[in-house]
Formats: sequence, C-alpha cells, structure tokens
Amino acid sequence: MDQQEELAVDLAQAKVLVVEDNEMNRIFACAVLESMGLTNVECARDGREGLEKVESFAPDIVLLDLMMPVMNGEQFLVALRADPRYRALPVLVLSAVIDQTTRNALFAAGANDYIGKPIDRRELVARVEVHLRSHLLLADLRRYRDRLAVDLRMASGMQNALLPGPAQMREARDRYGLSINAVFNPSTELGGDLWGLVPVDDHRLALYTVDFSGHGVAASINTFRLHLLLQDLDAQMGFPDAVLEKVNVTLKQLLPRGQFATMTLVVIDRQERTLSLVNAGGPAPILVEPGGEPHLVGGVGLPLGISLEARYELVTMPFPPGSQLSLYSDALIDAPDSHGNPLGEDWVLDLVRQVLTDDPTETVAGVMSVFTSRSPGEFADDVTWVQVVG
Repeated sequence: MDQQEELAVDLAQAKVLVVEDNEMNRIFACAVLESMGLTNVECARDGREGLEKVESFAPDIVLLDLMMPVMNGEQFLVALRADPRYRALPVLVLSAVIDQTTRNALFAAGANDYIGKPIDRRELVARVEVHLRSHLLLADLRRYRDRLAVDLRMASGMQNALLPGPAQMREARDRYGLSINAVFNPSTELGGDLWGLVPVDDHRLALYTVDFSGHGVAASINTFRLHLLLQDLDAQMGFPDAVLEKVNVTLKQLLPRGQFATMTLVVIDRQERTLSLVNAGGPAPILVEPGGEPHLVGGVGLPLGISLEARYELVTMPFPPGSQLSLYSDALIDAPDSHGNPLGEDWVLDLVRQVLTDDPTETVAGVMSVFTSRSPGEFADDVTWVQVVG
C-alpha cells in the first residue's frame, strides 16, 4: 500500500470545513482536498456562518481565512475556543497577512497552524494531513479511553461485589458474636487483594485475606478465579491447612510463571474460644487479647502457586471474648515513609496500639488515617485491612 492509498483508507471519511469568503479560493481548496481523497467538505462564507457549520457539520478540521466580512478569522477563533467542545478541533489559518504580530495573535486565539497565501498545494496537503491524522488519532484514543473507563468501572463494581457486604457482617455478629469491619483500597481501578467470610458451622467462622502479585487487570482476574475456587472448597473450611494446600496446587497449575499469591486463612471457634490460622506468605496477623498488648501470631509458609511441595502449618491459640484480630495486606509494611524506608511490622504494631478501639469501624478508620498521613500520595500497592472484635 503506497502513501496515497494509506491516506484514503485512514482519512476518507474525515470532514473538512472551509471558511473562506473568496469563491476562487474555496474552489481551489476543495480541489486540493479532493485530490487527497477528502470529499466530505462543506464551506462557509464568513466566520458567523462558519460557527453555525461547526455546530451542524461537526468537522474534523477547519481551513480558515483571516480577512472576511461579518466575522473575521480571529473573531471566529475566539468564539470557537470559548466552547469546550471545540478546543481540540484543529484550525489552519490561510492568509496573505504575514506580519509576526498578527501570527502571534492568531496562535494566541487558538490557531493550530498558518499557511500563507498564495497557497502552495503541496504545503496545504502536507499540513492538512499532519493535523488531520493527529486529530483523528487523538479522537480514537479518547474514545478508547472512555470505553476503557466504563469497562473498568464495571469491573471494579464486580470485584467489590466479591467482598462481604452488610448482610454478611450482620450474620457474623448475630450468629458468631463477631464484629467485623474492613477496607479495600486498590492502587489502581482494579486490584489483586481479596478478603472474605465463610461460615463453617454453627459455631465456627472462617476469614481470609489474599494478595496476588502484581496490580491492575491481571491481578484482579486472579481474584475472580480464586473466589470461585474457594466457593468449591466451602465445605472444607474447617480444615484451613488442607484448604491452602489444595489452593496452592491449583494455583501452581493455573498461574503463569512468576505469579503467586499470599493468603491468610483463619477459623474462629466461638464455642471453644479459639483461633486457628494458616499463613501462606502473608503478613503475620496481629492479635490483641483483653488487657494485653498487640502481638504478631502464626507461622509463615510459602506463597501459593510457587511449589507443589509446599505444606502449611496450622496454629491454634486462645481467642477469649473481647479479643481482637487484625488481618492486612503487605502494603502497610512495604509502604515507604517520608525518608523512603519501609514502614515495617513494628510500625504496624505501634499503629494498632495507637488506634485500637472496641469499635472495628473506628479502628479501621484510624488505621487508614494514620497510614495515609505517614505514607502520603498514591497507593503503590493494594491496601486491605480487616478488623475482628470477638
């Protein structure tokens, strides 16, 4: 395909408006445009008619004369650029006026380019092609961006629907005597974090947090996969170590090389007043017993999806009434402070000491307030915090 064929394919449907009061100049401009394969052309004889044509014809580019009756080219530009819809519309001024002051005024008013009269055909072709291609490419990119934004909003809503809602929180309180609140803030529109609640039986409730490597769409797709997998394992949640081993095998077969997930799975037994947990590479949960200090609990195994041979240790400990448990993503540990150093586990423990209340909603709000002030700016990683009060 030669250059002219490529031009016809790309630009044939483009619309050009010629605003020119001289009939011979209009005829010449239309002939040049037609030679380029641009046949969707309309003309206006002055600036006022030109503005009306912009509204009705919606051109992709405007060729504008400067000296015209009723409304001249500079006045046309000022009125055109005052409308936000047309601030990106390319306008090429055609004029015999060549003094620099006039040119500067035209560019200040919003002209994109200037072609002196008498018009050189090759120059007109080259400049029209450059500006028209750029405009159409940017228009395509804007449409793509808008479609992508809609798709991302829908996907974000779907991902948030995976998380426990108010009904599940009420069930945890009424059925198991557990008050739970949580926050999930993805670093982009979509994230790789997930948390959930799964009833085991009348006196045991399972909770989990998951953090997939990476961010964005790829990581979020993995959260949907894992959510479906965990639904298939609902009946086995009373055996958290076995569940993680099965999840690990599935993810090892499913995930591309280099991808993995960390996961903490906890089962709280209100009858036995115990907490059993298994940790696959995630941050150590924080336990606070009544009258006690916050401390890290549980062992740490390999992240999920790395080795088929991985095994996960089940750790069981007391969870008397009034105890609190914090599950969270590694964003709070790895986030840099004002000096660029990771905040670390000790900082997170101090954070819990500082903000802990009997109300999990207040505790979660306090965590996020202190965290965002200590590590300001955009989140570099997805942030999840789940607070449980027994």
